[in-house]
Amino acid sequence: MKQLLVTGALNRGQLRYLPRLVQLLWEVSPGATIVLGMLHLSAGLLPVAEVHLLRRLVETAQQVVQGSAPLAQGLWWGGALAGLGVIRASLHALEGVMSSRHQEVLRGVIEARCYRQAQALPLEQFDRAEHYDRLQRARTGTDQRLIDTMAFFWGSLSSGVTLLALLVYLGQFHWGLPLLLALGTAPGVWVRTRHQRRRYLLSRSQTPAMRRWGVFNSLLTSRPAAAEVRLFGFGPRLLAQADQLMRRLRGERLAAARDETRATLVADGVDALIYVATIMVSVWLLVTGQASLGLYAALFTAIETFQGNFFALAWTASLVFWDLRYIQDFFEFIDGPRLDLSAGRRLPGPVAQGIVFEDVSFTYIGSEQPALADLNLTIRPGERLALVGENGAGKTTLVKLLMGLYQPTAGRILVDGVDLRDLAPADWYRRFGTVFQDFLRYQTTVRDNITFGWVEGADNEAALAEAVARSGADEVVATLPEGLDTLLGKEFHEGQELSVGQWQKLAIARAYFRPAEILILDEPASALDAKAEAAVYEHFAHLAADRTVVLISHRLGSCRIADRILVLQEGHLVEAGTHADLVAEGGAYAELFQLQAAWYQA
Repeated sequence: MKQLLVTGALNRGQLRYLPRLVQLLWEVSPGATIVLGMLHLSAGLLPVAEVHLLRRLVETAQQVVQGSAPLAQGLWWGGALAGLGVIRASLHALEGVMSSRHQEVLRGVIEARCYRQAQALPLEQFDRAEHYDRLQRARTGTDQRLIDTMAFFWGSLSSGVTLLALLVYLGQFHWGLPLLLALGTAPGVWVRTRHQRRRYLLSRSQTPAMRRWGVFNSLLTSRPAAAEVRLFGFGPRLLAQADQLMRRLRGERLAAARDETRATLVADGVDALIYVATIMVSVWLLVTGQASLGLYAALFTAIETFQGNFFALAWTASLVFWDLRYIQDFFEFIDGPRLDLSAGRRLPGPVAQGIVFEDVSFTYIGSEQPALADLNLTIRPGERLALVGENGAGKTTLVKLLMGLYQPTAGRILVDGVDLRDLAPADWYRRFGTVFQDFLRYQTTVRDNITFGWVEGADNEAALAEAVARSGADEVVATLPEGLDTLLGKEFHEGQELSVGQWQKLAIARAYFRPAEILILDEPASALDAKAEAAVYEHFAHLAADRTVVLISHRLGSCRIADRILVLQEGHLVEAGTHADLVAEGGAYAELFQLQAAWYQA
């Protein structure tokens, strides 16, 4: 018991999450929490009642044999004991039903809170390795851990009531009985508590390696990687690396398990010896006439019940303590940084004066080299800009800063004179329509793939039809069996797969569907054939008549639609002007343009 107190002291940090867990259970279902509490309290009193009825039954049976009591009296005590067994079974069954319902609702609440927190995380958190470790720990079995902790909590309540009642019952016959039983169980509790801590620390230390294992698993089993793995033949190499990693992880876990087994054998041996001692005390009471046969049977049963419940209480309490470490991971994740999308100022209308970058620099977390440095730029409303530069020049970073997905490391971005940091993110986000180079392929219907761009207008069939036509996605839709309602993706039996170019047309349609005042086009036609690409840029030019457009493209011919071209090198803005001006200057842009033009010249 002393070790349990020490364990509790060592885990005060985790214990502070126990009230939050109880509060969570109450929020999930107050009625079920009350009913479950009453059921476990009642179940905790039943063992003492059974011990008392057993004593009466045995004593009455002796009297019936001796002829000093009628058979009906013995049958009455036997019936009462059997009835108590029926009550126990009924309570257990009812508790199982209530717990199952409570657990299912709890699982849904946990998943929903994890998803909501993930959605509210600032984007820069996804650049931190520790974020993925924290997310892995929060998601991996957290729902089951919470459910297990809930079960351990209720089990501790029931066992605690039983122990208190049996303590009084056994203590009235000999004070040494409960003391001996407690001493016998304590070593096993200490050993198991110690190894619960080791298991948790081992699991925590293995989190990065388990994420690495997840990468191997995805490469070896997912459809996107299947073609390259087979074509290049590096599947065996992946298997070997995965096997080496798993051998190391398995070795660490087996070493811990061997230590636990040795210590448990010693502790259980001590428990067995002291158990025999308590039985001998009971026999001594019987032999010396201090206990009747009925009382001996009751003592024997009470000792068995006390030992089992003491161990159950100590064991479940230790499990609660150590499972609270995993629960701590869950609460730390959902208590993590959140971006309040509605907090901040709202612009009264479309951007009127323009967007100004003042000495803006940005460095990604974990990097020493800035992705953008000392950028000064003004984007006028309705202007069409093209961003040009080699990979890693800072084009995508500039766009992410413009959209407010990242905040500058230095400098500021002003929108009509207001610092972008002070604007409500949701109000700013809704002003953008985007086609990213790494566009997402949603494994759902064609309609969803397009209307995800503007959820509020998902029922606007006219806008949907126009977006489909302008993007060229109408040709894609015409080939599908269910048209706009066709399920996409080979992960489903009825799903249809599309080519990369067809997926990109849906991404373009998604951007067209959104009534945005600023369009971000990051290599919007990279997967399209030449004819489709020409049509796309023609539509862009028409669509951008009254919108601000930022185009990122490595195909410099497409930049002719821009009013101004910005050339970036290693995070610095080195050139700016129209296509004709930049070619005439003979600088970096002219060099890149000539290199590309050479491929089309005889």
